Order: sequence, then C-alpha cells, then structure tokens
Amino acid sequence: MTPPKKTQDFHPTKRLRDEYAAGIRAVTGRMLKPRMPEQSLDDWLRSLQAASQERDIQEASEVLASRFVAQVDAGNKRTWRDAAAKAMRSAKLTAALKNELQDRVGQTFNRLVQENAKYIRSVATESAERLVHEVKQAELNGARPATIAKMMRSRFPQLLRSRTQLIARTESAKVSSALTQARAEEIGLAWYVWQTSEDVRVRVSHKKMDDVLVSWHDPPDPEALVDEKSSLGHYNVGNCPNCRCTALVILDIDDVTWPHRVHWHGSIKQMTKTAFLRIAGLQKAA
Repeated sequence: MTPPKKTQDFHPTKRLRDEYAAGIRAVTGRMLKPRMPEQSLDDWLRSLQAASQERDIQEASEVLASRFVAQVDAGNKRTWRDAAAKAMRSAKLTAALKNELQDRVGQTFNRLVQENAKYIRSVATESAERLVHEVKQAELNGARPATIAKMMRSRFPQLLRSRTQLIARTESAKVSSALTQARAEEIGLAWYVWQTSEDVRVRVSHKKMDDVLVSWHDPPDPEALVDEKSSLGHYNVGNCPNCRCTALVILDIDDVTWPHRVHWHGSIKQMTKTAFLRIAGLQKAA
C-alpha cells in the first residue's frame, strides 16, 4: 500500500524557518544606511549595493547560510534514516545511506550555501530597488512630497519583511528538496510522490500534482497542467516561491498501490505497475 502522508517528513520545521528569517533580519540591519537629505534615491540605492559587498556582510551571510543549510541537512539525514529503517529493503537502504558518496550531496550542500548567502545579501538592495521604482512612479503620477516621505518611512519596512519571509519560506523547501534529491540519486532512487500540505492554501496547480509519481529527471510544469499562465516552467517539488509541498521518495516500488497516477513527458497518466516499470526502465518482474 502507499505509505501514509508524512511517513517521510523532509520539510523543515516552522521554528527553523523563523530562526532563519530572524538571522536574515539581523544581517540586513547591519547593511541598512539611512538616506541622507542630500542623497538622491539612486545614490541611496548605490550605497546599499556597496554595503552588500562589504567583507563583513559577505562573511555574515555565508555563516548564516551555512548554519541554515546544515540544520536542514541534519533533519534530512534523520528522516532518511527513519524512512530506511521502516522500508521493506531496510538493511540494503541503511547500508547505502551509511556508505553514500559525498560528491553529489557535498556539491549540493555547497551550492545551496552560496545561493542562500546571495539571497541574504539581496534583501536590502532588492527591497530598495522596489521602493525606488514605486516612489518614482508616484512622483510621475503627481504625488506630493509628504506622500513620498510617508512611503519612504512605511513602505520600505514592509518590503523588507515581505522579502525576508519569502526567502525563509521558499529556501526552506528548496534546500530540503535539493538535499533529498541528491541523496535519492546517490543511492539510485529516481522517483518520488509529490505530496501537498492538503489545506486550503494549496494552489490549484499543486493540487493537481498531489499523490502523483514524479521522476527527479523529468520535473513537471504544474501550472501548464491546469492551463495557468506562468513563468515558473518545469520544477521539482519545493522549487517555486512559497511552496510547502514535499517529496515522498519511493524506497521500494512495492510500497506503491497500482494503478497510480504518474507524470510522464509533460502529462499525468494513470499507469499499471507493468506500464510504470517499462517507462521507468526498471528490470523487475511485475
């Protein structure tokens, strides 16, 4: 039978996401420079961009990113060990996890650290760029100086909070998904079940993907599957903004009930076990 939902809970905890957001706010606070009366908006923006490149900010961003990815990785390892212990092939999988090569996982870990350090440094500058755009648009529309001043005071903190929360939520899912994929591929597990959080906040495109078998090497375009216009394109679970879905890695094909829905070459098909084994290239009797 199909393993119950949350049998493998790779998703980072809310506490970890909140801690990451707090860390981002702390680094961002060290970068912020008040706009001087004589400074133009563009000069102020350039000063923030310069601050983001200062050595202490780069080091602080990398330390925070490294700690965050390491915490996600620790939880990911625990979930893998627990899942392997409960699997039908537990001895084989446990041995594979103990002896996993570190090239793929290590490279993924380092890439995620560098990506997150860059995102951390971007919070102040991207929020400022958005504010400058909005202020200039307001000026073109004839906004009074008092209105512009109010925008500078209130809108910028809103933009900072929004950008910080987006990074914390999105990167928690992306980092978890990337590490899960790296470990799965390291031990030859090519398929997972896309599982949503099953609440009212799940987007329509992801509801379509719920309980669908997906190959790491053939990610779907969920929005296209429900005829939504989107620039997201093809992506694996957890790899789009604010996604809360997770991957249920298929440890053994016999864990799946058949027939089952499978994503294959851009569409979702109901497949028998025999048909799935054929398209998956798995040499195993049905």
